[in-house]
Amino acid sequence: MGIIILNWAFLLSAVPVCAQYNYSENCLKAYDAILDLHFTEARQLIATEKSLDPSNLIPLSLENYIDFLTLFIGEERSQYDQIKPKFLSRIDILAEGSRASPFYSFCLGEANLQWAFIQLKFGEYTQAALKIRKAHQCFTENQSRYPNFLPNKLGLGITHFIGGVVPDSYKWIVNLMGMDGTISEALDDLRSVAVYNGHDILMEKYRTEALYYIAMISANLFKNKNDALKILDLFDNDNKQQGPLVIYAKSGILMKNGKNEMALKLLLQRQQDHVSFPFYYLDFMEGMARINKLDSSAMNNFRFFTDHFKGINYIKAAWQKIAWLNFLHGDTLTYFRIMQKVINSGNAIVDEDKQAMREAEGKQAPNLILLRTRLLFDGGYYDEALSELLNNSTKKYLLNRKDFIEYTYRLGRIYHESGNTEKAIHYYSITIQRGKREPWYFAASSALQMGLLYENMGDLARADSAYHICLTCKPAEYKNSLNQKAKAGINRIRSSRPKT
Repeated sequence: MGIIILNWAFLLSAVPVCAQYNYSENCLKAYDAILDLHFTEARQLIATEKSLDPSNLIPLSLENYIDFLTLFIGEERSQYDQIKPKFLSRIDILAEGSRASPFYSFCLGEANLQWAFIQLKFGEYTQAALKIRKAHQCFTENQSRYPNFLPNKLGLGITHFIGGVVPDSYKWIVNLMGMDGTISEALDDLRSVAVYNGHDILMEKYRTEALYYIAMISANLFKNKNDALKILDLFDNDNKQQGPLVIYAKSGILMKNGKNEMALKLLLQRQQDHVSFPFYYLDFMEGMARINKLDSSAMNNFRFFTDHFKGINYIKAAWQKIAWLNFLHGDTLTYFRIMQKVINSGNAIVDEDKQAMREAEGKQAPNLILLRTRLLFDGGYYDEALSELLNNSTKKYLLNRKDFIEYTYRLGRIYHESGNTEKAIHYYSITIQRGKREPWYFAASSALQMGLLYENMGDLARADSAYHICLTCKPAEYKNSLNQKAKAGINRIRSSRPKT
């Protein structure tokens, strides 16, 4: 530790005179290793570069990238406490670098943005907002001074995305940060990097990172989620080997589009080695792909996740899926026993964990037919899902108001994805009418999906109305993601109207 502090002190004293930003061969190789989560290899390359050129600040930026991914993927509080002072010290060093390079503001903005995302994950929201503001200022200033510096579009794309999805009730935060933006601006920024086909080796390497961010936005916030499948072509045109981050991004797009078999095949292709930093969420995703086809072997994936992942999110959701698998096989007693682990394990921060916690606290087993329907639908097995609803006597499995509302919602979703727009809107309307004042998410999701249907039909007035209905619903489950998607829809409509 003392050696590290002395090295930082040396850099701080040397920075004003001879600091530079040199993406040397060692740095380029380290960057590739980082994207593949080969952190040990990357650190060795960084150490070599620092010994060869102590004044080069790019290694500090790469070290931050390693720590960012370590915390963002691993989510361990103990690592957060250990890494935080090192990360912040590197930001201070980068701030003393030479402003004569476009990498000055880019590296500083990137470091602030990375740390903001970590602070958001660990609940430090005010500090995260200040870091996002600082990052946006860095990228904006850099764009003004160096308009042809392509990597800067990565940072602008992300900050524009943040500005575009903040609900109106929280716009004061965006105003405080001095930034705004839209989803279309974000995608335009990122695409400019993703489609680069020049001869600059460094610019070409940033393509994969841009594709990753586009995939994350596309899988969740496109008005027509099938458009996200087009992103896969850009990935396929990228010459980089498919590392864990790329597999994560591509699998997410495939699963959002009901391409469950393709996603499962891709997840099974990932390398299981002891070299890469463990990305246990991929095991969770594989479990989801298996349970979506009612495959009991998903139990192995979820148990592996709960046994090995020491982070803060998706633990409750994983235990819930283990409980579901027992319930699907008729073991109700084990279902309730496992659901107690949902209460006692993990955190309720992300929507999936909140929903799992709500189910556990409700102490009521799910409706078997509706659960089977939900899982099959999520996997894109629409005929099988519809068969579950129509080939079983509704008198036997629709037992209460929630069951009836979920029944019409599931029909709407199946007909929607099967291309029967008229029936989809019919059942969405019934669900909204019956469930908009209830605590379940079915009405809010129906309004969102109806908005997407109308928007793709070109009926922007009805789409806008449906999105606003979604925002007026107050579901206890998935509220954050539903509001975010509805807000994105409203912003798309506003930006498409001619300005007066």
